[in-house]
Amino acid sequence: MTSPIIWKLSIDQSSNVIIVNVSPDLITKEDPRIAFIAKNSSIKYIEISKIFKKLDDVSKYIYSITKTGYFHRRFFSSVLGYSIKKFEKIPIIKKQPTVIFVSYFLDHKAVETAIFWAEKNSFVKVFNNHGITPFTVNKNSEINQSAPLFDICIMNHNSEKNLPTFKNKNISKIYAVPRFSSEWSKKLNEIYQLKKNTNRKNKIFRPAFMLSKWMNKDDKHLILSAIKNVAKIKNTEVIVQPHTRGMVIEHPFPSNVFIANDKYNSRKIIHDSDVIIFTRSSIFLDAILLNKPIIHLSYATKVSLASVDLNCCRVCDEKDLFIKLDAIRHGSNIYTRKERENCLNFYAGNDNKMLDKISNEIKNFIN
Repeated sequence: MTSPIIWKLSIDQSSNVIIVNVSPDLITKEDPRIAFIAKNSSIKYIEISKIFKKLDDVSKYIYSITKTGYFHRRFFSSVLGYSIKKFEKIPIIKKQPTVIFVSYFLDHKAVETAIFWAEKNSFVKVFNNHGITPFTVNKNSEINQSAPLFDICIMNHNSEKNLPTFKNKNISKIYAVPRFSSEWSKKLNEIYQLKKNTNRKNKIFRPAFMLSKWMNKDDKHLILSAIKNVAKIKNTEVIVQPHTRGMVIEHPFPSNVFIANDKYNSRKIIHDSDVIIFTRSSIFLDAILLNKPIIHLSYATKVSLASVDLNCCRVCDEKDLFIKLDAIRHGSNIYTRKERENCLNFYAGNDNKMLDKISNEIKNFIN
């Protein structure tokens, strides 16, 4: 989520940008985004692991074998934190104003230590919201998360309803979502080396299901049934991307259903597919940015999309799903250009030089 801002600031030669990776086991320096940004010689890349990392790794392995990974994340993992001494060793230029960016609250141990370090040194603290909350939410006054005294918050209006109240009444709010800026979207095509596919067999139809965690919001049976039945369409190859946080699909599928692994990233899946089918994932905005058709599996989830401009993409049952898939297969547009623009503006904010505006607002704040 922070990659677009890191990249934009790294272009400015007057900026001293340091990437601090606190989850090197989840995202490595070989990640295409980090590798691309780090090409700039002015960028410093640092990895900071948890205290007692080996103990954490053993616990994670045991819980994964028993398929109870939730308990590791919820209890054991939340106990092990990060050493403030490692943060103190980060090569900050003391004479320059320093800004730190985080995408989580104090329930994340790395953020807890980073904020303590920032407050100790009077750094500017910026919260860049991790997600966009694509579905309808009501203001929740009983959110248990603790929000530090951030100076700047980058988020969209819909997500704000789902965030805790910020303690700093003078906080500067920037309503934008850097991840979904058209500038960064074009840069991602360059990073992942995606080019227009002219050699693909026209007869093969490729729908892609981008799954969210089941929880109690999505109907697992209906979604798995939809995947299986869509695979029955003649000359069809179905791509299924499980949720990135350890989702395991063990359901038997026909041979023309392909389960994406970690190496098959979301961007490439969208590029290779003819339509993106989803319930609660914000990945649909990446598809819209790339002008790909999308279908919201409304009948298989309890959530409703916040943007009314996506009403044309909703399906009320499996029959409706097949009607829309058939229309897409034969070249019909599911949404208009105006609906596309309205949807992007609703979720991501005005995209007119979005990254430049965010960068300038942060610079104005510290000057």
